[in-house]
Amino acid sequence: MSGEGDGGVEYLPLESVLVNLEGKRHYLRADIQLLIDSKEHAEKIKMHMPPIRHALIMLFSNRNPEQLSAVDEREKLRQAALQDVTKTLEKYGAGEGLKDLFFTDFLIQ
Repeated sequence: MSGEGDGGVEYLPLESVLVNLEGKRHYLRADIQLLIDSKEHAEKIKMHMPPIRHALIMLFSNRNPEQLSAVDEREKLRQAALQDVTKTLEKYGAGEGLKDLFFTDFLIQ
């Protein structure tokens, strides 16, 4: 399978993101996968994992754990994460190819 022009999609898993939430001893662990339109774009995006993780950590930190337990709030956070990752990739010249972002695990404690 060649990387260019294979027409497939790639799911690119990120390392778990673990952040402190508002209040004492509350945290969020999120497993995230990015939907990328091609293997070629996935390879470019992989090169920018540190700034992607930084953007997500900054976005997720110190949120209210009670609010995040609501499904609609998690969806808002997912949309915000997609926007922040898109902006980060555009900043580093790798803005093409990202189609969506999914939480594959979402734990609040």
